[in-house]
This record gives sequence, C-alpha cells and structure tokens, in this order.
Amino acid sequence: MTDFQIATLMRIFVDEGDRFGKRPLFMAIVDELEASGFAGATVLKGIEGYGSHREVHAIRSVDFSTNLPVLIEVAETDDRIRSIIPRLQEMIPEGLITLEKMRMRLVRPNE
Repeated sequence: MTDFQIATLMRIFVDEGDRFGKRPLFMAIVDELEASGFAGATVLKGIEGYGSHREVHAIRSVDFSTNLPVLIEVAETDDRIRSIIPRLQEMIPEGLITLEKMRMRLVRPNE
C-alpha cells in the first residue's frame, strides 16, 4: 500500500444533549480539534443507542428524542491524537473515547 501512513482513528461517543458551558458538547469538541490544528473531524448523529445508564434514546415516528447519540470521528497521527486526549477528558463529563490503528491516505485534488 503505497502512500498510506499509519494513523489512529479516534471515535468520541457523547449524547446530543451534552453541553460544554452553554454550547452543545459535540460543537465545542469540533472547535477544539480545529483550533488545535487537526485536519478534520466528522460528526454523525445516531438514530438509536444507549450508554452506561442503559436508557435507550431513539428517533421513532412517535418519539422525537432530543438526546440522540452523537459520534465524532477523527483520523490523525497517533502523537496528535494522544496530545488532545487530556483536553477532551476535561470537556467530556460522560462518554466514551476509542482509538484504533489504521492506514490513512489524504486525497487532495492534483495529487
């Protein structure tokens, strides 16, 4: 696999209703990643899930839950990922962070 580098995929699992100050937590995390120079992050809103409290949150035709699961994914070098974790732990009151080794190639126009 030429032109691929070893990287780390970080996944951050929080709830839509989580806050950092007065802002939604997922937005504050993305802003923190961007301010720290990360190349990118993707926020995905789940349609159903539960966490450590075992309370299922789901979007269904009769249930318009406002506390759905949110997943933030970031691919970056291992050193950069590990450098941001202490700050994320300060920001996230409850959630889950996972790390996976991966191979990554950044694709850009004319490369």
